[in-house]
Amino acid sequence: MKIVIAAAMKEELLPFRELYQTELVIQRGKTVVEKVIGSAKHTLILVETGIGKVNAAASASLVCEIFHPDIIINTGSAGGFSEEITIGDVVYGTELIYSDVDATGFDYAYGQVPKMPKSYLLDQKWSKLIGQLKQPETYKLHKGQIVTADSFMSEKSVVKTIKKRFKHALASDMESTAIAQVSQFYQIPVLNIRGVSDIAGKEAAVSFDAHLNQAAIHAFEQIQKVINLL
Repeated sequence: MKIVIAAAMKEELLPFRELYQTELVIQRGKTVVEKVIGSAKHTLILVETGIGKVNAAASASLVCEIFHPDIIINTGSAGGFSEEITIGDVVYGTELIYSDVDATGFDYAYGQVPKMPKSYLLDQKWSKLIGQLKQPETYKLHKGQIVTADSFMSEKSVVKTIKKRFKHALASDMESTAIAQVSQFYQIPVLNIRGVSDIAGKEAAVSFDAHLNQAAIHAFEQIQKVINLL
């Protein structure tokens, strides 16, 4: 199986780069693509996309064209939205949706890009697979909706508004829905696995800096478990 593991920042890919030996395949703009050397069971490709929806979409298009992967696993950090979420938890995105897209004037749902799906749902095959995962001892796993925006969720008023619109949102990131939108063109599934580095609106920037590494490691641990099930 050909698996792309994509994250926005070098810190979010650090656990993979520490475990695996890699070789550079291509570097274009913010996109850095590396192939893991000596992975016996699967072909693993690491992609550093750069931060935000446009960088993520550009990277997704590039790797889909070059590698034609069987799945893209998007990972990294996220801001927790639900009261159930604590820093260090991991969220599996079963539904990805934009929280900063508004074409409601043309009778589209809030978050829906015109003529595109309202949201991007995790394929049933992958949903069943993550259902096999056991709860870790030191943090919790959650499955549900993740929203995407070109905003870091540090402003309390913005967070409050998004919570009203997306009552089931567990977490927020800046890349995953853009990757899912591009990947749909290529009919490639996307699995979003995010470690929670901060709680949206609650000193989020300070918390992000303090807990980014922990979030990346926990997400990495879960991805390793998913790969081992394949």
